[in-house]
Amino acid sequence: MTAWPRISLVTPSFNQARYIVWTVRSVLLQRYPDLEYILMDGGSNDGTMQQLEPYRAHFAHITSAKDQGQADALRRGLALTTGEIMGWLNSDDLLAPGALFAIAAYFRDHPTVDAVYGQRVLIDAGNTVTGYWVNRRHSDWLQSRWDMIPQETCFWRRSLFERGGNVDPSFRFAMDYDLFSRYMRIGRFAVIPRFLAAFRKHDEAKTSTLMETVGAAECRLIWQKNGIRPRQYHRLVSQRFGNRVLRDGWSYALGGKHLPGALTGIGYDYDQVWGGLLNDNDIPPIGANSTCSTSVPRLGAPQS
Repeated sequence: MTAWPRISLVTPSFNQARYIVWTVRSVLLQRYPDLEYILMDGGSNDGTMQQLEPYRAHFAHITSAKDQGQADALRRGLALTTGEIMGWLNSDDLLAPGALFAIAAYFRDHPTVDAVYGQRVLIDAGNTVTGYWVNRRHSDWLQSRWDMIPQETCFWRRSLFERGGNVDPSFRFAMDYDLFSRYMRIGRFAVIPRFLAAFRKHDEAKTSTLMETVGAAECRLIWQKNGIRPRQYHRLVSQRFGNRVLRDGWSYALGGKHLPGALTGIGYDYDQVWGGLLNDNDIPPIGANSTCSTSVPRLGAPQS
């Protein structure tokens, strides 16, 4: 690869001072040579912007002003992007080391793939690894009926964005499920066989507070939009799929085949995978050459 494609990444944020620096460092420490990083803050009053002051020069765009919620922030942020590859990372999640290079290389090696996602590490409020979410392969049938794509690991081509549209700002919870459902109808998804990001589970997280109420209602709305009529066997198949994802995660934790982006086992600090860089106070130099090899090996055939 003579030139790495531009990757545009948006982080929506509101009052995430406890986690935001870890998130931003996990992006900047990728050392990806053509990164367009955009932060859309909803007017935080907890010191978020003060925490980010040392990193301001690394953002292509950064703003802090009252908005209409996460989906509104995402929609406006994604509309600002110019990259060939796009994605978003919430302000309490983390990218895995080498994730952006792996994503760019996969798109290079698989030109018919429109969107990719990978495996997910589960972490708690203090970055302790509590488990894994392992998808063997993609299924349009399953993923369109159940919200099982780990959002923080998912990236797509701009061409898919242009055909399938932006985030729907009317959603409070399932904006990723809605977006990916639309994209699955017109594009090809595949799974990258490595960990791409870490999803943080904590008491204040949207997933913890809205899943059984707003989330369930929005998922039913998406089924209606896509002409999906829930059947009893749909739930049974989806539960079996979800159980397999978690079972494979536990198998990995117990010493399964090692994948890039995580250690095996649980209970360790995810910063160990980063070699201590997440908690380092050094500011990554602007325009620094990547510490990762640019001769990324070709990955396996799309698992779709």
